[in-house]
Amino acid sequence: MPTTPYRHVAQRARTIADIARNRYTTDPAIRAALVAIAGHLDTAAREFDAVSPSGRAEIPTAATEPLFLAEQIAVNHPATRFPAVLGEYVLVPLVDRDLPLPARLNPTDPKFAQREADLVHGLHLLHADGLHQFQRTDDWLRQVFTVWQQHMRLADEVRIHNSRPCNQG
Repeated sequence: MPTTPYRHVAQRARTIADIARNRYTTDPAIRAALVAIAGHLDTAAREFDAVSPSGRAEIPTAATEPLFLAEQIAVNHPATRFPAVLGEYVLVPLVDRDLPLPARLNPTDPKFAQREADLVHGLHLLHADGLHQFQRTDDWLRQVFTVWQQHMRLADEVRIHNSRPCNQG
């Protein structure tokens, strides 16, 4: 386990970068976006690693800029299935705020509503699992990002389903 909060944050960034690099896609544009996300996260990790162990628990600007850029790529390329709030999962050891949950999808079909409820419940459980989150961080992050990926895929299905004329009104 990393010895300082900064090392822990750096490890989180590296793990999420690995998740991005290993995400499967056949689309070259999405592959490029995932590689860019990973590159920014690697840069952030190096910046967090460079913080003095005796430093105060502040978030260095040189590390937040690449986190912001990674989040912007996720926003601009939703097909990466990376949440735009990925930086929140990196910064947990340095900030005192709740981890994010996805926006409600408001599906018109009850089967989609149940899938959404199950996924959000799964994130709640993962977020509440502090022991796993801090002792087995890499595994925990992989589980969290799998749930986010599933939720984002469901969001696409719901958007298509809800937009059909027979499902409106």
